[in-house]
Amino acid sequence: MPLDSAMNPVKKSQSLDEQAYQLIKQAIIQCALPPGESVAELRLASEMGISKTPIRKAMARLHQEGFLDNVPYRGYSVAEISVQDVAEVYQLRQILECYLVTETALHFSLAELDEIEQLIDKSDAALASGAPADYVEFNREFHRTFARKSGSQRIADILRNLEEHVRRIILYVVQSGDDDLLDNQRDDHRQILMALREGDVAQATSMMRIHLSSFATTLVSRLQTRQSLAGTDQATTAAE
Repeated sequence: MPLDSAMNPVKKSQSLDEQAYQLIKQAIIQCALPPGESVAELRLASEMGISKTPIRKAMARLHQEGFLDNVPYRGYSVAEISVQDVAEVYQLRQILECYLVTETALHFSLAELDEIEQLIDKSDAALASGAPADYVEFNREFHRTFARKSGSQRIADILRNLEEHVRRIILYVVQSGDDDLLDNQRDDHRQILMALREGDVAQATSMMRIHLSSFATTLVSRLQTRQSLAGTDQATTAAE
């Protein structure tokens, strides 16, 4: 698949290793490099206008982070997206994010709560304008708020990696035409915010747990539907 829209030549004034890593990762997250596609060092080096060394380092790093699979004698390919992946990511998110809400719920100022509400407004506007990628980014900012408030850099780093996998999964499913997927969680953030404004720690934590669990269930269902349809299409093509 051509990557002209996702993979641009790097700027030589910046770190080639880091730029190669960021460019390839974003192509994977945005599904310009779709699940299962082979990733060749030579091809990427040519498209970015650099040597294979930064590409090799970037691919090794992305393999460690779970974005690439390394098949012996065949090289790298983009990691597939499975139901188990969704379940594991959201189990971890529930553990970490519910803990963060419990720890931080009583420590937000009124101004900070207003900023959270502005994020929610922006995410709603992004959905209304048909910009799911923007919505996902505002959604990430909402969830990052609790990690930042806690001051735990380790938890923030773990969640950042999980969020990137979530973004890839969501964009993959949305590309199949599930335009209403994101509508299902629009009100959850406002209910969490309401509990924060009321100082109800138990309710805020419970709503975060319900929010993540419910969306994970919906995401698994949509993913299974997409994969089932893809399997049907492949069988039809083979028969033809």
